[in-house]
Amino acid sequence: MMKNIFLLLLFLFNINCKTEISNKINPPEEVVNLFENYTKLWSDGNLELISNNIYDQPMFIYSNDSILYLKSNEDVKSFLSKTFKTLESNNYGFSTINRWESYREDKNYIIIEMNYTRFLKDSSIMGERFRKASYILRKTDGGLKINSMIPHTILEQ
Repeated sequence: MMKNIFLLLLFLFNINCKTEISNKINPPEEVVNLFENYTKLWSDGNLELISNNIYDQPMFIYSNDSILYLKSNEDVKSFLSKTFKTLESNNYGFSTINRWESYREDKNYIIIEMNYTRFLKDSSIMGERFRKASYILRKTDGGLKINSMIPHTILEQ
């Protein structure tokens, strides 16, 4: 009897794990719109609108070996300018969103992981085909803004 219960629990656990992995994540429209706008602005290199409308201040970027603290709009613009100059020198063209890897929401914050691809100006893939970045969005009176980012690949490549 105990063996049957154990096997049943193991079977249910296995089904739940498979379901968890295969579930498609569908963030709310407000989140999708923010990232579609962000991706377009990033692809266009529109530093002004990203710093004013997308990134919150202060903004934190957690890289593999450091934490970048951008306390003002000027800090954000400086970071974006440096990043885009490097991307431009590497022939960056545009980015596309592939899918959402994870999503969690509470009262004031949303944590989301995005899978995306960068392309060169000739539309060939730039670097890794499937890149990931995790974001913390803060809910503000004006909507959502990106408060923190964890790029899982180097931003400038």
